[in-house]
Parts: sequence; structure tokens; C-alpha cells
Amino acid sequence: MVAKIMNQFLKGNDLSISIQEIFTKQLVPCTVKHLKKDEILWYEKEPHLYSYLIINGIIKLHVITREGREKALFYYTNGSLLGFQNLAKEKTTITAATAILPTSLYACEFSLLYAFIMDNPEYLSALTSYIFHHMAVEAQEIVNISLYNTAERLAALLVLLAEEFHQKEQCNIVIPFNNEELATMVGACRNSVSNALSVFQKQNLIYKQRGGLIIADLPQLKEYI
Repeated sequence: MVAKIMNQFLKGNDLSISIQEIFTKQLVPCTVKHLKKDEILWYEKEPHLYSYLIINGIIKLHVITREGREKALFYYTNGSLLGFQNLAKEKTTITAATAILPTSLYACEFSLLYAFIMDNPEYLSALTSYIFHHMAVEAQEIVNISLYNTAERLAALLVLLAEEFHQKEQCNIVIPFNNEELATMVGACRNSVSNALSVFQKQNLIYKQRGGLIIADLPQLKEYI
């Protein structure tokens, strides 16, 4: 069974269907934005003018530490809502957002989304529920950081990525990220990630390849967590 750490990844079923419909049914004017891998969605200290709903892909929220290292804070995937932070008093971002896979999103001006939600109480209720859910997930992640070691966090990340890269006609799942990229994603040093991957490989859960790895036994990788 996948550990609670997986709660850090907001999945589509965590977001009210009614909120998704605002975008999918074009109840407010919106466009579709396509990001390449490693393309920035927004930078730190940028005005937050838009809200986004992820169609497919993964967006990483991250910051740069005083030591110059990147620290991944959160991951959003299909069906997740980003940009509701406009509700805060401070309208500029405190994080950067980057696509770690080719990603497509609905984008709309937050002012239009906010006006629509305020005029439709059922949507306001749904958004409020989502925000409280988001707060609970972030609180759980703070606990996870102290409870789960690098290997467990890495296993959870690989399970998530496997969902994005899995192709039904193939038994093995190719994950096109190197050790340094995986280390950034889990907020660990490269050596710790390399050591964890070596353990996984000895257990025949994965196989390393140049610039990435292959997940050979996803069910057992889930059991590892």
C-alpha cells in the first residue's frame, strides 16, 4: 500500500468536479497553455494574474535556498488547480512553478474566475473545500519530511511518475530523469538518491539506464513504501 507521503500529490479526484467544469465547459474565458519539460510557468515574486487547471503533465512548485540549491515543495498533476493564491493579501508568488513533463493547462484571468465564483455560491463552496484540503495536504507533507527517509520518498515519487509514463502495451516503465533531477524532486542530496536507487536495483525493482531508469516491478515498488 502506498504510504501517506503520496498525499502530497494532488490528484484530479481531490478537486471538485464543479470547479473543473468552470474550465472544461468554458464558464469563464480561458485558453489552453502548453509547456515543454523544464519550462517555467511562473517565477518567484511575480504577480499572480492567472489561475490554471492541469489537463495533463506535472507542475513542480519550488524555491532556491540561500545555498543556491533548488528545493521542491509540491507537485501538481492532472486535474489540479493552481493560482488560487491570488486570494491572499500578497499577490506576488513566493515560489516558482516549472513543468517537469510536457504539460497542458487551462489558463484564465484570476479576476474573471473570482467574479464568477462570487456570483455562484456553489462554486465558492467547492473552492473553499479545495483550499482547506490543500492546507491539510501541506500539513501532512511537513510531517512526512520528518517521518519518511529518502528511499521512501523516492519510491513514492517513482510510483507517481509511473502513472504518467506507463504505456499499457509495455511491461517496463521508462522514467526519463537522471539522479540529480530525481534528487531535486524529493528534496534530497544526489548521493542519497543514488544509494536508494542502488537498493531498488538490487531488489530488481528498477534498472538504471543512461539519463534515466526503468521500473521493472511497480507492484513491488509500491509495497516498498
